Amino acid sequence: MAKKNEAWGLDVGSNAIKAIKLVRSGDDIRVAEFEVMPYKHVLATPDFDADAAVRDRLDAFVAKHPIEKTPVVTAVPGNMAFARFAKLPPVEAKKIPSIVRFEAQQQIPFPIDEVEWDYQVFQQDDDPDIQVGIFAITKERVVKHLSHYRASDIRLDALTLSPVAVYNAFYHDTKGEAGGVVYMDIGTVSTDVIIVEEGGIWLRTLPIGGNNFTEALVKQFKISFTKAEKLKCEAATSKYAKQIFQAMRAVFADLVQEVQRSLGFYQSINRDSKLTELVGLGSTFKLPGLQKFLKQQLQITVTRPQSFDRLSLDGKRDSEFSGHAMNMATAYGLALQGLGMERVSANVMPGHEIAARIWKAKQPWIAASAACFVAAAGLVGTKYFVDSQTLADSLEESSKLVRPVLSKADGFVSELDEIRSKSDPRQYIENLRRTLDHRDIWSRLIEDLGQAALAVQPQPELLGNDFVAQAAIPRSERRRIYIDSVTTEYVVDPEAAPPVGSSGPAPRAPLGAVASENFSVEQFFTTPAEGDAPADGQAAALGKGPQFVITVRGRTPLAQANQALNNQFLGWLKSNAVREDRPYVFKFPDDNPIRSLSQITGSVLPGSGGRGRPGNFGGSPYGGGGAYGADPYGGSDPFGGGGFGGGRAAPSADIADILPVSPLAEESTNGDWEFVMQFMVELKSPQAARPRLDQTPTREKTVVPVDPDLVPVAPETPETDGESPGTDAESADGRRPRLDAGPALASTENRTLETLR
Repeated sequence: MAKKNEAWGLDVGSNAIKAIKLVRSGDDIRVAEFEVMPYKHVLATPDFDADAAVRDRLDAFVAKHPIEKTPVVTAVPGNMAFARFAKLPPVEAKKIPSIVRFEAQQQIPFPIDEVEWDYQVFQQDDDPDIQVGIFAITKERVVKHLSHYRASDIRLDALTLSPVAVYNAFYHDTKGEAGGVVYMDIGTVSTDVIIVEEGGIWLRTLPIGGNNFTEALVKQFKISFTKAEKLKCEAATSKYAKQIFQAMRAVFADLVQEVQRSLGFYQSINRDSKLTELVGLGSTFKLPGLQKFLKQQLQITVTRPQSFDRLSLDGKRDSEFSGHAMNMATAYGLALQGLGMERVSANVMPGHEIAARIWKAKQPWIAASAACFVAAAGLVGTKYFVDSQTLADSLEESSKLVRPVLSKADGFVSELDEIRSKSDPRQYIENLRRTLDHRDIWSRLIEDLGQAALAVQPQPELLGNDFVAQAAIPRSERRRIYIDSVTTEYVVDPEAAPPVGSSGPAPRAPLGAVASENFSVEQFFTTPAEGDAPADGQAAALGKGPQFVITVRGRTPLAQANQALNNQFLGWLKSNAVREDRPYVFKFPDDNPIRSLSQITGSVLPGSGGRGRPGNFGGSPYGGGGAYGADPYGGSDPFGGGGFGGGRAAPSADIADILPVSPLAEESTNGDWEFVMQFMVELKSPQAARPRLDQTPTREKTVVPVDPDLVPVAPETPETDGESPGTDAESADGRRPRLDAGPALASTENRTLETLR
């Protein structure tokens, strides 16, 4: 704060308002005025309107002492604020503010945006380390505290902490020469312990004050708070002083214990400290026996100040001021800060209040500057009028040339807006061209699931038609996975998608909202962040595109079902999650994609004669469902009917007439395992998938090689009497002969169409 010639220090306590006005003359300071205005009751008295009492005393103070043109500094009690001290390493001066701000965020137990705070740097000439004191108070408490001053129309220049003001007072009064001194200011609700050593400061606020002694008397003698307060104040001259002291002895012990803990902590972080004296402040320090008790317990010299050495006062009120000296230390320090002579200039006044104060102080100078400006403007007024008239004539001539140009430009703008308002067919054409992107998702996905099923390495017998050899393998040792169904659920927004396995439906694409608009397919994909290239075999950092939740249901007779599904089936999918020849990647959001794995018990035989399960994906060795799910090359199970991905099986009676009965159909399924697993498929962007798609053969003279073993050959039909060639002959029992069902009967094309429906 800039140096002034006079200033008020205003200490609003719980017993009274103490104010002191200091006038500076060089390095000498004189007490021009002082005031002690007690309340009717202590502010902590039950059912006493403390806010009204404070404002009443402030109004009386303002009415008695005009303070409009004098700086006023006040303080908040130590228990309302925070004081923290930290040591900084030797750094450049310009880096200290940023380091202190970081330290404040760590030390202050509130968000930094919710407090008003300031700091003070302490550094000895022979010590490279820097000690910093951080002082803060919540904005909510500041607003409440300042409301009293606003109500009384008191303009404040600074707001600090009362223990900091006490330190400033005694540092100035002792010329900074006091070392190893403890100042103990006992207030109404708390006690401030200020340690001064080698010019440095350390302080702590204890949760014990004068009210604790009063409440001890209330409890002991069963009297009201007001009577107990009066009894405490008169304890020194009361004939019951001994009984009063005994009633308050427990509070004395608690106070001494807290002081000992504070001093012990200070000495633990300052090994070389030597505390030689304790100076007591506050009205409570007048209690009988307290000074002696502290001296005995702390083993330190205890004194009470009667006056201040560096304050001069008019002789008429010198004795009166000496009687209040022990309670005027805070106001003394506040007035010193108003004069700009403080040692610690902590100011927790809100920034907007400081700005308003500076602005108001500069208003007279601004008014003078404005008057000078008006006078100067008057001197050039005539010339300005003449020049403005000339300029107006010139603008009129210029506008005649400019108007046609502006009109033409407006026409161009209108044409451009009309062009922009029309729909651009190029995006529509581009979207049509890209309809072939991702066209082979499902065929590739089915192929991958088949390869994953083969990863369990089925015995060669299970892939052939030798049923005797198949039956010779114990059922629980047959390494085979049969996929019953594959269902998909589209997720348009990966960020908003429900977790895999949740019961809630996934959100659908908002195509209805954009169906009539031009939009790019790239809008459904996000690009990966720079430097996020995935590792080999991983699906991370490929950007985000549309996703599908894949649910696979199936069975296996293998006893080690869990190991086979996790290590072989899912292991193959995870190791092949990202491939160049696939327009998608596999993703596994959680650690265990297997949602359920249960053993079949009490099951009914699946039947014979190829009774298919409508809607099944995989094959069944019991006569139900096709075999594609177990063998991507088709037809590993010659006894299955049924559909692929939602295909509908033929009626059981017709299938029974065509397909042979499986020799394994009579085996019990008890002990087999049923499983349900879920994972995700995320589409690659067209840029990532198109290099592969552009290499697909064109329709121009594409020759597809045909395996002659798969071409069906018409059986030789012997000529019979009465039957023309080409008619179906019936067997002796009147039934049609059964055709041998081979791998070529497992068609996937129709099944794929059914799945897509």
